[in-house]
Amino acid sequence: MKKRLKKRAWVALATGVALLSVAGCSSASNSGQDAQSDKENAGSPKEVTISLGRVVGSDNKFKNGETIEDNVHTRWAKEKFGINFKVDWTVGTADAYNTRLRLLLNSNEKLPDVFTLNDPTMENQMVDSGKVMDITEAFDKYASPRIKDLYAKYPEIWNTVTYDGKHYGLPTFNANSSFSVLWIRKDWLDKLGLQPPKTIEDMEKVMDAFVNRDPDGNGVKDTIGLSLSLKKGVSAVKDTFMATSDFLFGHSAIPTYWSEGADGKLQYGSIQPTVKAGLGKLSEWMKKGYLDKDAGTMDEAKAAESFVQGKSGMIFGPTWMPQYPFNSDMKFDYEPVPIPAGIDGTMGFGSEPQSSVRFYFNKDFKNMDAFFNYLDAIMGPGFYDPSSEFANGWAEGYDYVMENGEPVYDPDKIPGGWIDVKKYTIYGNDIQTPKKELEVMAKLGRGEKPETPYEKYFSSRPKKWAEAAAVLQPYIDQAAVYDQFTGPPTETMAQKGELLRKMEDETFLKIIYGEEPVDSFDSFVAKWKSSGGDDITKEVNEWYQEVRK
Repeated sequence: MKKRLKKRAWVALATGVALLSVAGCSSASNSGQDAQSDKENAGSPKEVTISLGRVVGSDNKFKNGETIEDNVHTRWAKEKFGINFKVDWTVGTADAYNTRLRLLLNSNEKLPDVFTLNDPTMENQMVDSGKVMDITEAFDKYASPRIKDLYAKYPEIWNTVTYDGKHYGLPTFNANSSFSVLWIRKDWLDKLGLQPPKTIEDMEKVMDAFVNRDPDGNGVKDTIGLSLSLKKGVSAVKDTFMATSDFLFGHSAIPTYWSEGADGKLQYGSIQPTVKAGLGKLSEWMKKGYLDKDAGTMDEAKAAESFVQGKSGMIFGPTWMPQYPFNSDMKFDYEPVPIPAGIDGTMGFGSEPQSSVRFYFNKDFKNMDAFFNYLDAIMGPGFYDPSSEFANGWAEGYDYVMENGEPVYDPDKIPGGWIDVKKYTIYGNDIQTPKKELEVMAKLGRGEKPETPYEKYFSSRPKKWAEAAAVLQPYIDQAAVYDQFTGPPTETMAQKGELLRKMEDETFLKIIYGEEPVDSFDSFVAKWKSSGGDDITKEVNEWYQEVRK
């Protein structure tokens, strides 16, 4: 396996490289007509073809006879940049997409010109195969100034794609929309004369009241203090970050995350003393009935149902939960509040990585100039650029219409229905920049009037989403915890990581359910270290020292 080394320092250059233009020729014999034709076609972009593989799932909707290869967005790309997107194959799910790419890699068949990956192991295999391009020079030459500025601001994002000092992929940024708040039943708080909890001790008092003082007034002891999912372990590594227990551990240690210790080395969160104390609390809460007794088998969506259905008083999760899984049928009064300080006295929660998806390029791909020009354009919404062609939406008549000079996003007013055009892009979604979405939502949550088209677009989202963003923004920088190991699985991880994780999940659940004493955590730590954990820690820190040089 190639070793990932330190990222290069990227310097924002004065300008990107524009697409080449070619002069058209007229078949007319008249020389004046020839000159006029040349003049008219001088600005036409050079036509290029970019082959893709695409996921076309049930959430991809079309109208006007369009397809994933021929639609309002692909026609715009051809007109604007001369790009013909050629879809070599389609699949229905993300898993099938990864499987198809893996088969192409293993069978030595041609990879698409451009494709995305979010599996570090597979990405490592792609680079080792020699079939993907080192984009170091292309980024320097073709990326726009604002794209270079963004990557220079967050240089550590390159760690995910850097091998032997070269960049073999282009990381995309997460919007960091999974930052968390505590959602709580305000009507229950008011009925019982309680205040939102600010500490774990406060939280225990609130949960006890929610369970034992009949907050729903039905005369039956059938309410839950906190909705929690433990099916995937006591872990921040979850699909949606809903219904986790991350807040319990504070800022010092998040289970499964690697963070820097006082000695400057990375340490594994799951074996830290804070986690032992947190497991003790979860065990107490389970015994007292504060948690759903089936939390160990419930995924995030199932755990959230308890809150949605009015059976639970609290759930920890992202600001976007009013969009999903919350819904308009929830007739009770609930609100977002800051997360309470954890076991260590600090606020903390596991956050999504800076990058979850990376672009990779076939080593024979010749049109990086066209790609970067296109990328800069579709990132306009992520930069919140008011001059972007997508300032109002992705396509008029698809995800918005204009009325009296203003964009309107009401689906009932869009002929033929609302279409999610961003799913037609090469990325299959909008490409965000860190915290920009949160800034806009927080502004709306503070009751400020939407001014720009982007703010008006976001104002159609649930009001409580915006309120949650406003609650979150003041403490996000102090509370967000990121996993600082972003490399591919180390050699020992690949060999023993799955067994170690299984041992961790089983031990933690047994402690929470009272099947083992809290002190069994100590023997787990010793066994984790001797069974490969020490080797993994050594390998992780070798990687960490290299990328920090």
